[in-house]
Amino acid sequence: MLNTEKLFPPESMSVLIVDDTRPNVLVLQRALNNTGYNISVAFDGEMALDLIPKIKPDLILLDVMMPGINGFEVCKLLKKDPAMKDIPVIFITAMGMPKDVLEGFEVGAVDYITKPFNLQEVCVRVKTHLTLSAAIKKLIQDSETDSLTGLFNRRTFMKKIENEAMRFKRNQKPFSLLFADIDFFKKINDSYGHAAGDEILIYISNILNTEKREVDQVARWGGEEFLILLPETNLKGAILHGNKIRKLMSAKPIIHEGQEIHITMSFGVSEYSENANIEKIIDQADQRLYLAKNSGRNKVVSVDV
Repeated sequence: MLNTEKLFPPESMSVLIVDDTRPNVLVLQRALNNTGYNISVAFDGEMALDLIPKIKPDLILLDVMMPGINGFEVCKLLKKDPAMKDIPVIFITAMGMPKDVLEGFEVGAVDYITKPFNLQEVCVRVKTHLTLSAAIKKLIQDSETDSLTGLFNRRTFMKKIENEAMRFKRNQKPFSLLFADIDFFKKINDSYGHAAGDEILIYISNILNTEKREVDQVARWGGEEFLILLPETNLKGAILHGNKIRKLMSAKPIIHEGQEIHITMSFGVSEYSENANIEKIIDQADQRLYLAKNSGRNKVVSVDV
């Protein structure tokens, strides 16, 4: 059975309360604070719509009757936004007629609680929907990531590159790819065992994932190969990033069972252009990686020979 609380502990989960009646907000806030969740508050629909993209809550408790944009309209707008549509919404409202409840579910709510509410019931329902949300997140995570490293897998990463190519068509801002490969990885596996090889893959993945900007994306392409997507980055910027990673990798050895294992990486770089296509720039980065491997390794190659 999936232990979602272990994967997503309460302190990692956030709830947004949206209600224009401050005493209601205070009562809910106090009750949910005891659960360990991170609680945020908005006092009207406009404030909620401004806050939600910034904090990306795991669940929203939403009043219906509010000045300006009412709760039903807030929920409708959220469900139209691809980045926000999967956030579960629970309505908490005095509007308890069957037609109101039906409308709440029709606009995309996962639950509907009428006022006056029972605090224990609210907490139980919040926990239920957060648990379900965490389970869905875990399923999505498993389908999109490499099980060993936690990086994006190849299928998911192709979608990331396709999205960036579409963005390029709109704003003409360049993006680049870095194809990376661990030098002599087979020799490492043969000399130190596959456990050491796995440890190195995880270690490198952590560095690739931390030594990047928030907009950059990293994938395990296969075996000991990695692909890095650098939005709004030209060839020169990608070379600088590749050399930064290359130097970090070779700066100090990994210690595995008391043994020092020295690691280097080779990189091939390509930049997306108006006349290129995705397959072409991936292949170009791959070919340049091949040149880096065959011309001494531990280098970044950005030109064809």
